[in-house]
Amino acid sequence: MSKANQNEEIVYEEFDEIPFGGNEPDELIMFKCRACGYEEYVPDFVAYESYIPEEFAENGSPIVLCPHCEGDMIIKSDEV
Repeated sequence: MSKANQNEEIVYEEFDEIPFGGNEPDELIMFKCRACGYEEYVPDFVAYESYIPEEFAENGSPIVLCPHCEGDMIIKSDEV
């Protein structure tokens, strides 16, 4: 932005709306804790988006931290 434009007020209503994936609900995946057995649905984007290969169980399931015992939760259908 040039110095001449620094004092211009931005009118956000003039911009088009930014689509953030539409109105589709998130897919939920059932996870189960290996340690305490607690089960909880986790949105698929949480389960798959920010993991590195070392953070997957030996069977390929992403690992999520259990909110009850801090154990490893894996996809229920992928139980080992």
